[in-house]
Amino acid sequence: MARRVAYLAVPALVVLSTVLSSCALFKFERRAEWRGDAEQACMAARPFRRDNFIEQLRPIREELVCGMSKPLSVTALNDGTVVVGPTATIGCPMAVALEQWLEGSVRQAAWTRLGSQVVGIHQLSSYACRGRNGVVGAQLSEHAFGNALDIASFELADGRTVSVEDDWSRGTQAERDFLREILATACQYFNTVLGPGVEFHYDHFHLDLAHHNSAGTSRYCRPQISVPPMRTAEAPGDVIAPFAFADEARAATIIEPAALAAGQAIGELIEALAQ
Repeated sequence: MARRVAYLAVPALVVLSTVLSSCALFKFERRAEWRGDAEQACMAARPFRRDNFIEQLRPIREELVCGMSKPLSVTALNDGTVVVGPTATIGCPMAVALEQWLEGSVRQAAWTRLGSQVVGIHQLSSYACRGRNGVVGAQLSEHAFGNALDIASFELADGRTVSVEDDWSRGTQAERDFLREILATACQYFNTVLGPGVEFHYDHFHLDLAHHNSAGTSRYCRPQISVPPMRTAEAPGDVIAPFAFADEARAATIIEPAALAAGQAIGELIEALAQ
């Protein structure tokens, strides 16, 4: 009997050792001061004070260093025009960055490339006190601080769904270009951007605001891709757009001189006819 008990105790000790080592690792981690500073500064600006789709929750304080002082429950972004499902629990800085990315890149890319508007995102993971990539004993993920979101797909107003897993490689040309454009431009809004081609990220985009240097200005984006050029429509429903400018200032430097030259030419023609 004693031999049997000793035999059963071995796997139990292995499991217990793994759990304790994981907890011990987390306890040795320290919560960086910039996290609280960023959260406090963001909430002081009160960016969501009139938003019915973003609600402040009670502080999340885990036994370890995970958690947030002012977590937000987010059911939709951009004044309710982009539904978030399931509801995400994230910090204020992350919510602001998501809104800026959606407004400055995602919705425009969907319209110019797919001829429809993004009205929803499906997320796989928001706040979760865990190691990176869900690996036991790994360094804490930005998800453990509400500073990250994993997005699997985008819902369009016309009923279509563009999925990272299904459409990154197997979607239409327009869908593939859309996903690559918004992943590439995400590096303008987030400090870490990971997608297909990176281990564990074949089915989603990981976005976070981790500090990779003391100033929090360094970016880590993989895979590294450039924004695909606009292409001729290849199927009904694809959008033909000769060009689309994400930067209005850049558009002005190209369009305004051309418009002025055309106007000057027309003026000279009218003056010649009048003589």
